[in-house]
Formats: sequence, C-alpha cells, structure tokens
Amino acid sequence: MNPPLNLLHIRELLRTKFPLAQAALQEAEAVPTGVDCLDQLQLQPGRLHEIVCGSRGAGAGLLLSALLDAWGRGMRTPVALVDGADVFSPQEVAAETRERLLWLRCRSVEQAVKGADLLLRDGNISRVLMDVGLCPVGSVRKVPAQAWHRLRLLAEKSGSLCCIFTAFQTVPCARSRLLMQLPHGLDAMDRPRPELLARLRGGVVRRSAGVESEMEAARAALNLAEAA
Repeated sequence: MNPPLNLLHIRELLRTKFPLAQAALQEAEAVPTGVDCLDQLQLQPGRLHEIVCGSRGAGAGLLLSALLDAWGRGMRTPVALVDGADVFSPQEVAAETRERLLWLRCRSVEQAVKGADLLLRDGNISRVLMDVGLCPVGSVRKVPAQAWHRLRLLAEKSGSLCCIFTAFQTVPCARSRLLMQLPHGLDAMDRPRPELLARLRGGVVRRSAGVESEMEAARAALNLAEAA
C-alpha cells in the first residue's frame, strides 16, 4: 500500500511545475520600515521572515515595537501580534498603533503557532508578527519543521507579510533572516529610542528560492505520484 502524499510536498511540486505565481511573489516590493537593519531584510508581502535576537539587550523589544509602529502608521487594516510568552507591553507602541493592533496573547509556543496559522489562513490581516523569543527553548525546538513550512505556505497563499522573532535560528524556511549582533550595554537605559534603533546592527541571510531541499521535496512528491 502506497503511503499518502504529504500535502507540503504536493504544494512544493505545484510551485515547481507552475512557477508563475511564485514569480509574481518575487516581484512584490519590499515594505519599508524606516529602521535600517529591518529594511535590510527586504520584508515582502507573501513572505516569511525571521529576526534572531540571541542575547538579552540585542534589541528584540525595540525592533518589535518599531516594526509594529511602522506597520501601524497610516494603515486601515489591523496589524496582528502573536505574543508567544505574553510579555508584550502595549505602552511601548504609539496610540495609533494600539488602535489597529490585534494582540493575541499566548502562554506557549504551541498556542502561538496555532494562532499564527489561524490568522494567516483567515487572510484578512495583511501583516502578522509572531514573537516566540522568550518561549522555553526546549518547547521551541519541538516545533516540527512542517509547522513552519505550513506558515510559509499560508503567508504565500494569503499574500500576508509574516515576521517571526526568535532567540536562535529556528525557522528553516524563512525567506530572509536577520541575526542581531551587538547587544546594548547598561548605558542604553539613558539613551533615546531613535538613537538606540540607529545603533542596532545585524547580518542578513537570504534563502534562495531554488534551495536544494525544496527541489528534493518536489522530486520526492513526483516520484510518489508516479508510483501511485
């Protein structure tokens, strides 16, 4: 008896066989934020991006608030925050942002993944931010790769821009990844936010649309389909 085809493999196969929709995604313009290190990510609609802040003081809270404010300015549609550890402080963002913010408060990374899945599946929220940076490391590592690929596929299908904050490199299918490098010192407490944002530094890693792992997945799905 042949095993059932994996849905993710089938979709990857379709993306390979019918690349027009994928080409349209690649042409989407990056959404500017006004923050240099964030704009290096080239945040695009229909894409999944990851921001890795591996140490305290690396600027995770600053970047999260700046991203929400940038997404909230001048927008009529809600901006969603999936708060994996329920640590977000609404006072850190502008009043205009809070008026348009859908804040999903979670108590575990499992809840956060399910919440992001529902938001991206709904398709009515064009920008979704997910923060699992303070979730227990062990729990984050247990999230299967398939779950992250599912979020990527849902973002592509809905055209939503999804950005995930993590404490270590977690999302294998992120279109681009920002690795924060220079943590702030104690003197940062006395400096204004614009100055702190300007001082943030990170390196960007981009994932090729034709990475070998995806091609292998498509080939595996094709072989199963031919053998069925």
